Amino acid sequence: MLYVVGDNLMVTGAQIEAGLRKIGLGRGDVVVVHASLSSFGRVKGGAQTVVGVLLEVIGAEGTLIVPTFTYGLGVFDPGASPSVVGAISEAVRTHPNALRSLHPTHSVAAVGELADVITDGHEKTHAFARGSALFKALQARAKILQLGVTHTSNSIIHVAEEIAGLPYLDRSGLVRFKNPQGKVVEKWLRRPGCSQGFDVIEEILDSQDAIRETMIGECRARLMSARSVVDAALEALKFDPQALLCERPDCEVCAQARAMVEATEAEKLDKEIIDLAEEEERMRRIIENRLSGGEVKFFDAGDEYTSPN
Repeated sequence: MLYVVGDNLMVTGAQIEAGLRKIGLGRGDVVVVHASLSSFGRVKGGAQTVVGVLLEVIGAEGTLIVPTFTYGLGVFDPGASPSVVGAISEAVRTHPNALRSLHPTHSVAAVGELADVITDGHEKTHAFARGSALFKALQARAKILQLGVTHTSNSIIHVAEEIAGLPYLDRSGLVRFKNPQGKVVEKWLRRPGCSQGFDVIEEILDSQDAIRETMIGECRARLMSARSVVDAALEALKFDPQALLCERPDCEVCAQARAMVEATEAEKLDKEIIDLAEEEERMRRIIENRLSGGEVKFFDAGDEYTSPN
């Protein structure tokens, strides 16, 4: 049922639940949610309604995961630093049953059966590397739910970049965070790349019929498996290591990433040329040594030899 508020339609929790079930979200699911509350138009009860519906649909056996990123906020305090990626993300972070990972720039919050497993130890690895929260979500066969957003918000694509071992992952930045004792600590951390080029995987996913979608109010809701997203990104990267980089002329991050990829490719080519030259030199020396020692004989005049021509 839709409520009318002034000239605007207000989306209800029941409508959100019906839409989520329609695209295949269900009990026991592990789901990573990227969402824009404003994309619905207006929601009766706001972000808390959306979170409540999500938890109701997946049930106690399921796990709800959202990014609670804090890049650019200064000192990261895991208990207090708000998420910079939306009201729904922040509503999950402040949920009484939520656990938050301790990565200083790219933490996640989770509620449900696997919340402790997903969030544990995130601070001991890179934001999206093996052992990170979203890498574990991939291992847990998570689904990706997009509510009013596109793949530019689909953070698990960064996991594909890590799996591919892309050279531009070596960029780093200095961050400050509070450790468990409350002391502010500084540390150099790997910085994930730009995500504005991630929509390039849409064509691959479409060709595989990998996305189910519906409209909930004004919100375009889309559900897909994390595995299909990562596989699509890896397929794109297999043919072009720059495939996920954006084309914006003012994006210094992607410009730097392209330069790092090109430098790495040039190094690979130089190494191949050097290896080939070294192998040719090695064979030349073997042949010269054997010829000078009489070990290698070409055809003598007395040899019986008939050309095949």
